[in-house]
Amino acid sequence: MARQYNAFQGSKVRLTAPCPEDRVQIAHFTEHYEYLRNMDTDIAVPQTSDETGSSSVRNGQDFEFTLRTLDDNRFLGFVAIYRIEWNNRSAQLAIGIGEERDRGKGYGSDALALILRYAFHELNLNRIALDVIEYNEAARKAYLKAGFREEGRHRAAVLRDGTQYDLISMSILSAEWSAQTGHPISFQPAVVASVESADPPSSDCTPRIGVGAVIVNERGEVLLTWRNRAPEQHTWSIPGGKVDAYETLEAAVIREIKEEVNLDIAIENLLCTAETIRPEQQEHWISMLYSTRVIDGEARNMEEDGAIGKIGWFPLHELPAPLASFAIPALEAAKKQYTGKPNNPSPQ
Repeated sequence: MARQYNAFQGSKVRLTAPCPEDRVQIAHFTEHYEYLRNMDTDIAVPQTSDETGSSSVRNGQDFEFTLRTLDDNRFLGFVAIYRIEWNNRSAQLAIGIGEERDRGKGYGSDALALILRYAFHELNLNRIALDVIEYNEAARKAYLKAGFREEGRHRAAVLRDGTQYDLISMSILSAEWSAQTGHPISFQPAVVASVESADPPSSDCTPRIGVGAVIVNERGEVLLTWRNRAPEQHTWSIPGGKVDAYETLEAAVIREIKEEVNLDIAIENLLCTAETIRPEQQEHWISMLYSTRVIDGEARNMEEDGAIGKIGWFPLHELPAPLASFAIPALEAAKKQYTGKPNNPSPQ
Protein backbone atom coordinates (compact mmCIF):
# COMPACT_ATOMS: atom_id res chain seq x y z
CA MET A 1 0.00 0.00 0.00
CA ALA A 2 1.36 3.43 -0.95
CA ARG A 3 2.31 5.76 1.89
CA GLN A 4 0.21 8.90 2.12
CA TYR A 5 2.23 10.86 4.66
CA ASN A 6 4.67 13.57 3.59
CA ALA A 7 7.27 14.04 6.35
CA PHE A 8 8.27 17.46 5.00
CA GLN A 9 4.83 19.04 4.60
CA GLY A 10 2.20 19.94 7.17
CA SER A 11 -1.08 21.81 6.88
CA LYS A 12 0.51 25.29 7.02
CA VAL A 13 4.29 24.92 6.66
CA ARG A 14 6.90 22.73 5.04
CA LEU A 15 10.45 21.78 5.97
CA THR A 16 13.14 22.73 3.47
CA ALA A 17 16.93 22.73 3.22
CA PRO A 18 18.68 25.97 4.21
CA CYS A 19 19.88 28.24 1.44
CA PRO A 20 22.16 31.34 1.51
CA GLU A 21 19.32 33.86 1.47
CA ASP A 22 17.74 32.13 4.49
CA ARG A 23 20.87 32.78 6.52
CA VAL A 24 20.62 36.45 5.58
CA GLN A 25 17.03 36.49 6.82
CA ILE A 26 17.94 34.77 10.10
CA ALA A 27 20.68 37.37 10.58
CA HIS A 28 17.95 39.99 10.15
CA PHE A 29 15.90 38.27 12.86
CA THR A 30 18.80 38.69 15.29
CA GLU A 31 18.38 42.44 14.97
CA HIS A 32 15.07 42.01 16.85
CA TYR A 33 15.85 42.23 20.55
CA GLU A 34 12.82 40.25 21.76
CA TYR A 35 13.57 37.43 19.30
CA LEU A 36 17.03 36.95 20.82
CA ARG A 37 15.73 37.28 24.37
CA ASN A 38 13.22 34.46 23.79
CA MET A 39 15.52 32.20 21.78
CA ASP A 40 18.61 32.05 23.97
CA THR A 41 20.00 32.69 27.44
CA ASP A 42 23.26 34.10 26.09
CA ILE A 43 24.10 37.78 25.62
CA ALA A 44 21.82 39.36 23.00
CA VAL A 45 23.89 40.60 20.07
CA PRO A 46 23.08 40.88 16.35
CA GLN A 47 24.77 38.30 14.12
CA THR A 48 26.05 38.22 10.57
CA SER A 49 24.80 35.69 8.01
CA ASP A 50 28.05 33.77 8.41
CA GLU A 51 27.35 33.34 12.12
CA THR A 52 23.80 32.03 11.79
CA GLY A 53 22.64 28.52 11.10
CA SER A 54 24.05 25.83 8.85
CA SER A 55 24.38 25.54 5.10
CA SER A 56 23.14 21.93 5.09
CA VAL A 57 20.30 20.00 6.70
CA ARG A 58 22.55 17.38 8.24
CA ASN A 59 25.54 18.66 10.18
CA GLY A 60 27.19 16.03 12.37
CA GLN A 61 24.68 15.16 15.08
CA ASP A 62 22.23 17.90 14.04
CA PHE A 63 19.34 18.14 11.57
CA GLU A 64 18.28 21.70 10.79
CA PHE A 65 15.43 22.74 8.48
CA THR A 66 14.07 26.07 7.39
CA LEU A 67 10.34 26.72 7.64
CA ARG A 68 8.31 28.03 4.70
CA THR A 69 4.62 28.71 4.28
CA LEU A 70 2.66 26.37 2.06
CA ASP A 71 0.57 29.04 0.40
CA ASP A 72 3.31 31.42 -0.80
CA ASN A 73 6.62 29.71 0.07
CA ARG A 74 7.52 32.56 2.40
CA PHE A 75 10.46 32.06 4.80
CA LEU A 76 9.33 31.88 8.44
CA GLY A 77 12.24 30.64 10.50
CA PHE A 78 13.90 27.37 11.40
CA VAL A 79 13.46 24.14 13.36
CA ALA A 80 16.23 21.78 14.44
CA ILE A 81 16.85 18.43 16.09
CA TYR A 82 20.34 18.65 17.55
CA ARG A 83 22.74 17.11 20.05
CA ILE A 84 21.53 13.65 19.08
CA GLU A 85 22.76 10.79 21.24
CA TRP A 86 22.07 7.78 19.05
CA ASN A 87 22.92 5.27 21.78
CA ASN A 88 20.29 6.84 24.05
CA ARG A 89 17.87 7.72 21.23
CA SER A 90 17.57 11.25 22.61
CA ALA A 91 18.02 14.78 21.26
CA GLN A 92 17.27 18.47 21.79
CA LEU A 93 14.76 20.57 19.84
CA ALA A 94 14.92 24.24 18.86
CA ILE A 95 12.44 26.30 16.87
CA GLY A 96 12.32 29.96 15.93
CA ILE A 97 9.82 32.08 13.99
CA GLY A 98 11.33 35.47 13.35
CA GLU A 99 8.60 37.97 12.57
CA GLU A 100 5.97 39.01 15.10
CA ARG A 101 3.29 38.96 12.37
CA ASP A 102 3.88 35.24 11.81
CA ARG A 103 3.31 34.20 15.42
CA GLY A 104 -0.01 33.04 16.82
CA LYS A 105 -1.20 31.81 13.41
CA GLY A 106 -0.61 28.09 13.84
CA TYR A 107 2.71 27.98 11.99
CA GLY A 108 4.66 27.03 15.12
CA SER A 109 2.20 24.30 16.13
CA ASP A 110 2.29 22.82 12.64
CA ALA A 111 6.10 22.93 12.60
CA LEU A 112 6.24 21.21 16.01
CA ALA A 113 3.91 18.45 14.80
CA LEU A 114 6.09 17.93 11.71
CA ILE A 115 9.45 17.86 13.45
CA LEU A 116 8.24 15.55 16.23
CA ARG A 117 6.94 13.04 13.73
CA TYR A 118 10.22 13.31 11.83
CA ALA A 119 12.16 12.73 15.06
CA PHE A 120 10.12 9.73 16.19
CA HIS A 121 9.45 8.11 12.81
CA GLU A 122 12.35 9.06 10.54
CA LEU A 123 15.13 9.25 13.12
CA ASN A 124 13.59 6.62 15.44
CA LEU A 125 14.35 8.68 18.54
CA ASN A 126 12.67 8.09 21.89
CA ARG A 127 13.11 11.37 23.77
CA ILE A 128 13.05 14.99 22.62
CA ALA A 129 13.94 17.69 25.13
CA LEU A 130 14.10 21.48 25.17
CA ASP A 131 14.54 24.44 27.49
CA VAL A 132 12.29 27.49 27.66
CA ILE A 133 12.75 30.65 29.72
CA GLU A 134 10.09 31.20 32.35
CA TYR A 135 8.82 34.48 30.90
CA ASN A 136 8.27 32.98 27.41
CA GLU A 137 4.76 31.88 28.34
CA ALA A 138 3.47 31.58 24.77
CA ALA A 139 6.20 29.08 23.89
CA ARG A 140 5.71 27.10 27.10
CA LYS A 141 1.99 26.72 26.43
CA ALA A 142 2.66 25.68 22.84
CA TYR A 143 5.04 22.96 24.04
CA LEU A 144 2.54 21.75 26.64
CA LYS A 145 -0.15 21.57 23.99
CA ALA A 146 2.17 19.55 21.74
CA GLY A 147 2.56 17.01 24.54
CA PHE A 148 5.76 18.11 26.28
CA ARG A 149 5.95 17.73 30.04
CA GLU A 150 7.81 19.93 32.47
CA GLU A 151 10.66 17.96 34.07
CA GLY A 152 12.16 20.58 36.33
CA ARG A 153 13.56 24.06 36.61
CA HIS A 154 17.02 25.56 36.77
CA ARG A 155 16.24 28.15 39.40
CA ALA A 156 17.23 31.76 38.67
CA ALA A 157 19.29 30.57 35.69
CA VAL A 158 18.47 33.62 33.54
CA LEU A 159 19.08 37.23 34.58
CA ARG A 160 17.27 39.83 32.50
CA ASP A 161 16.78 43.51 33.29
CA GLY A 162 17.65 42.95 36.94
CA THR A 163 15.14 40.11 37.36
CA GLN A 164 15.96 36.42 37.78
CA TYR A 165 13.97 33.83 35.84
CA ASP A 166 13.89 30.04 35.91
CA LEU A 167 14.94 27.98 32.90
CA ILE A 168 12.28 25.30 32.44
CA SER A 169 13.33 21.85 31.17
CA MET A 170 10.68 20.00 29.17
CA SER A 171 10.57 16.75 27.21
CA ILE A 172 8.30 14.35 25.34
CA LEU A 173 8.77 10.59 24.92
CA SER A 174 7.77 8.65 21.83
CA ALA A 175 5.10 6.69 23.75
CA GLU A 176 3.55 9.94 25.03
CA TRP A 177 3.60 11.42 21.54
CA SER A 178 1.99 8.27 20.14
CA ALA A 179 -0.77 8.34 22.78
CA GLN A 180 -1.55 11.99 22.03
CA THR A 181 -1.44 11.84 18.23
CA GLY A 182 -2.55 8.28 17.53
CA HIS A 183 0.54 7.67 15.39
CA PRO A 184 2.29 4.32 16.01
CA ILE A 185 5.83 3.96 17.27
CA SER A 186 8.34 1.31 16.29
CA PHE A 187 9.75 0.56 19.73
CA GLN A 188 6.85 -0.51 21.93
CA PRO A 189 7.63 -1.23 25.60
CA ALA A 190 6.83 -4.76 26.61
CA VAL A 191 3.73 -5.23 28.76
CA VAL A 192 4.04 -8.08 31.24
CA ALA A 193 0.77 -9.28 32.74
CA SER A 194 0.66 -11.36 35.89
CA VAL A 195 -0.86 -14.82 35.39
CA GLU A 196 -1.83 -14.84 39.05
CA SER A 197 -4.14 -11.86 38.86
CA ALA A 198 -7.03 -10.91 36.61
CA ASP A 199 -6.89 -7.29 37.75
CA PRO A 200 -6.14 -4.67 35.07
CA PRO A 201 -2.66 -3.12 35.03
CA SER A 202 -2.22 -0.46 37.67
CA SER A 203 -2.12 3.15 36.53
CA ASP A 204 -0.87 6.32 38.13
CA CYS A 205 -3.15 8.41 35.89
CA THR A 206 -4.12 11.57 37.74
CA PRO A 207 -7.43 13.25 36.84
CA ARG A 208 -6.89 16.12 34.43
CA ILE A 209 -8.96 19.28 34.13
CA GLY A 210 -10.41 20.30 30.78
CA VAL A 211 -12.65 23.07 29.47
CA GLY A 212 -14.99 23.35 26.51
CA ALA A 213 -17.22 25.96 24.89
CA VAL A 214 -20.63 25.67 23.27
CA ILE A 215 -20.65 28.37 20.59
CA VAL A 216 -23.98 29.01 18.85
CA ASN A 217 -24.32 31.40 15.91
CA GLU A 218 -27.25 33.61 14.90
CA ARG A 219 -28.73 30.74 12.86
CA GLY A 220 -28.94 28.50 15.91
CA GLU A 221 -26.01 26.34 14.76
CA VAL A 222 -23.32 25.04 17.10
CA LEU A 223 -19.64 24.87 16.23
CA LEU A 224 -18.17 21.35 16.44
CA THR A 225 -14.71 19.97 15.78
CA TRP A 226 -13.61 16.51 14.61
CA ARG A 227 -11.07 15.06 17.04
CA ASN A 228 -8.00 13.50 15.44
CA ARG A 229 -6.44 12.67 18.81
CA ALA A 230 -7.24 11.16 22.18
CA PRO A 231 -9.17 11.57 24.37
CA GLU A 232 -12.25 10.37 22.46
CA GLN A 233 -10.44 10.24 19.14
CA HIS A 234 -12.54 10.20 15.95
CA THR A 235 -15.61 11.89 17.41
CA TRP A 236 -17.33 15.25 16.99
CA SER A 237 -16.86 17.52 19.97
CA ILE A 238 -17.17 21.07 21.17
CA PRO A 239 -13.86 22.99 20.97
CA GLY A 240 -11.73 23.16 24.08
CA GLY A 241 -8.73 21.61 25.78
CA LYS A 242 -6.78 21.18 28.97
CA VAL A 243 -6.18 23.76 31.68
CA ASP A 244 -2.55 24.78 32.13
CA ALA A 245 -0.90 25.11 35.52
CA TYR A 246 -1.80 28.35 37.34
CA GLU A 247 -4.46 29.18 34.75
CA THR A 248 -8.07 29.92 35.66
CA LEU A 249 -10.85 27.90 34.04
CA GLU A 250 -12.31 30.90 32.24
CA ALA A 251 -8.92 32.04 30.98
CA ALA A 252 -8.26 28.51 29.74
CA VAL A 253 -11.47 28.25 27.69
CA ILE A 254 -10.95 31.69 26.14
CA ARG A 255 -7.36 30.76 25.20
CA GLU A 256 -8.26 27.32 23.83
CA ILE A 257 -11.00 28.67 21.57
CA LYS A 258 -8.68 31.32 20.16
CA GLU A 259 -5.94 28.75 19.55
CA GLU A 260 -8.22 26.11 18.02
CA VAL A 261 -10.81 28.02 15.97
CA ASN A 262 -9.57 31.66 15.90
CA LEU A 263 -12.53 33.13 17.79
CA ASP A 264 -12.53 35.70 20.59
CA ILE A 265 -15.31 34.72 22.96
CA ALA A 266 -17.04 35.91 26.12
CA ILE A 267 -18.37 33.46 28.70
CA GLU A 268 -22.07 33.60 29.46
CA ASN A 269 -22.52 30.84 32.02
CA LEU A 270 -21.37 27.39 33.11
CA LEU A 271 -23.57 24.83 31.36
CA CYS A 272 -22.44 21.71 33.20
CA THR A 273 -19.51 19.57 34.24
CA ALA A 274 -18.67 16.22 32.67
CA GLU A 275 -16.45 13.36 33.75
CA THR A 276 -14.74 10.88 31.44
CA ILE A 277 -13.22 7.79 33.07
CA ARG A 278 -11.58 5.16 30.86
CA PRO A 279 -9.14 3.00 32.83
CA GLU A 280 -8.28 0.92 29.78
CA GLN A 281 -7.03 4.11 28.08
CA GLN A 282 -5.56 5.51 31.30
CA GLU A 283 -7.83 8.52 30.90
CA HIS A 284 -9.65 10.47 33.60
CA TRP A 285 -10.90 13.93 32.64
CA ILE A 286 -13.08 16.38 34.54
CA SER A 287 -14.41 18.98 32.10
CA MET A 288 -16.03 22.36 32.77
CA LEU A 289 -18.28 23.24 29.83
CA TYR A 290 -19.44 26.79 29.16
CA SER A 291 -22.02 28.64 27.13
CA THR A 292 -20.23 31.41 25.24
CA ARG A 293 -20.76 34.09 22.63
CA VAL A 294 -18.46 35.31 19.87
CA ILE A 295 -16.97 38.77 20.27
CA ASP A 296 -14.76 38.81 17.20
CA GLY A 297 -13.25 36.60 14.53
CA GLU A 298 -14.30 34.11 11.89
CA ALA A 299 -14.21 30.42 12.73
CA ARG A 300 -11.38 28.54 11.03
CA ASN A 301 -9.36 25.46 11.88
CA MET A 302 -6.06 26.53 13.44
CA GLU A 303 -4.89 22.93 13.96
CA GLU A 304 -5.69 21.38 10.59
CA ASP A 305 -4.19 17.88 10.24
CA GLY A 306 -3.19 18.16 13.88
CA ALA A 307 -5.48 17.74 16.87
CA ILE A 308 -8.51 18.87 14.80
CA GLY A 309 -9.37 17.27 11.48
CA LYS A 310 -12.17 19.66 10.47
CA ILE A 311 -14.74 22.03 11.92
CA GLY A 312 -18.36 22.73 11.06
CA TRP A 313 -21.57 24.47 12.10
CA PHE A 314 -24.50 22.13 12.82
CA PRO A 315 -28.14 22.76 13.82
CA LEU A 316 -28.62 21.92 17.48
CA HIS A 317 -31.30 19.35 16.59
CA GLU A 318 -29.36 17.77 13.73
CA LEU A 319 -26.04 16.93 15.32
CA PRO A 320 -23.55 14.60 13.62
CA ALA A 321 -22.41 11.26 14.98
CA PRO A 322 -20.52 10.04 16.82
CA LEU A 323 -20.38 12.70 19.50
CA ALA A 324 -17.73 12.80 22.22
CA SER A 325 -19.34 11.57 25.42
CA PHE A 326 -18.25 14.58 27.47
CA ALA A 327 -19.78 16.98 24.91
CA ILE A 328 -23.25 15.40 25.01
CA PRO A 329 -24.44 16.86 28.37
CA ALA A 330 -23.22 20.31 27.34
CA LEU A 331 -25.08 20.12 24.03
CA GLU A 332 -28.25 18.94 25.76
CA ALA A 333 -28.00 21.80 28.22
CA ALA A 334 -27.46 24.20 25.33
CA LYS A 335 -30.60 22.96 23.58
CA LYS A 336 -32.63 23.75 26.67
CA GLN A 337 -31.00 27.15 27.05
CA TYR A 338 -31.41 28.22 23.42
CA THR A 339 -34.69 26.53 22.52
CA GLY A 340 -36.33 25.95 25.89
CA LYS A 341 -36.78 22.23 25.28
CA PRO A 342 -34.58 19.15 25.00
CA ASN A 343 -33.99 17.34 21.76
CA ASN A 344 -36.63 14.65 21.33
CA PRO A 345 -36.14 12.01 18.69
CA SER A 346 -38.50 12.08 15.73
CA PRO A 347 -41.26 9.43 15.75
CA GLN A 348 -40.51 6.38 13.64
